[in-house]
Amino acid sequence: MALIDFRAGGARRVVAYPWPVSRRFTRTTEDFVCLVCATAVRGDGYTNHCPSCLSSRHVDVNPGDRAARCGAVMRPVAVESRTHDLVITHVCERCGHRRRNRSVPADDHDTLLAVAAAAAQAATAPGARPPRRPGRARRS
Repeated sequence: MALIDFRAGGARRVVAYPWPVSRRFTRTTEDFVCLVCATAVRGDGYTNHCPSCLSSRHVDVNPGDRAARCGAVMRPVAVESRTHDLVITHVCERCGHRRRNRSVPADDHDTLLAVAAAAAQAATAPGARPPRRPGRARRS
């Protein structure tokens, strides 16, 4: 049984769950050097990609847990615009894992536009498959 302590409406409440509960996000503050462009990046606990080339590294199963054994480069393949921010989609070069991450103001805007343009061009190329909608399971 797992006990979760949180505040709801200003009152402290402890909720018991009969199954083990894991946190889906772990804040891990780490500085790193980009594997693609060798830029030194200062991490803030939420940093997950290089602000210069937008590349990431496949190190997490859940954000911040550093439990993935792959460790390969994750390239930016798409940029989506949402109401208040941009979302970058990364794909692992080794295993094909896809992950969506929010962009930050420090991200290079020219690189964001280049990734978005390349994704749009690939989507409109002859013989291109329509993009899969996130959250929808494929039926076989």
